[in-house]
Amino acid sequence: MRFFTQSSTLLLASAIVLIIVSTPLSSYMIPILGFVIAFSVILIVIRQRGNYGEDLFVGSNKEVFVLTLALLLTIFVTGGLSSNLFFLLYFLLFGIVFLFEPQTVFILLLGIGVVFFQSLGEGDLISNLIKLGSLALLSPISYFFGREFQRREKLSSEIEDKTGQIIEDAETLKSHTQNEEAIDEIEDIAEKAQELRREAEKE
Repeated sequence: MRFFTQSSTLLLASAIVLIIVSTPLSSYMIPILGFVIAFSVILIVIRQRGNYGEDLFVGSNKEVFVLTLALLLTIFVTGGLSSNLFFLLYFLLFGIVFLFEPQTVFILLLGIGVVFFQSLGEGDLISNLIKLGSLALLSPISYFFGREFQRREKLSSEIEDKTGQIIEDAETLKSHTQNEEAIDEIEDIAEKAQELRREAEKE
């Protein structure tokens, strides 16, 4: 379900950009981009007032949708495939795997490919193919980065849970025993669990 909603978010952003650049709305790209940016800033300000201290960007579906939409529109406004800002898509390609499921990088690639397909013939065809091809080549690398990050996050979470349970059980055992030697052993176990937790947090 999560993969479906995240994929839908990326495809919807790509579809909206495709509609804008393929219709008379393309004449209003700059005002549309300005509206998207202004709307985003207003939402951030409202959220910060209601939840003071929270991060500005938490990677929610709405935020990624707006970011993808704004980034694609910016690239089209500044020249499409020949834009000097095209390189930002590489950052998006690698960033998405840390915010969404790693598999969504291929959905993003599909959306980008569809959006820019009609622009292939504009300018240098070979250069345009190389740019889109480079995105395709980087996608598997980005995917494996995301998988490794996800694996480490899961392992860290499991260590946190297990060490927390060990420490809690140790405290319970301490409260039910009067044997000094047993208490020392229990405290030693709890200390080792704490050390393991600290080591996991450093990773």
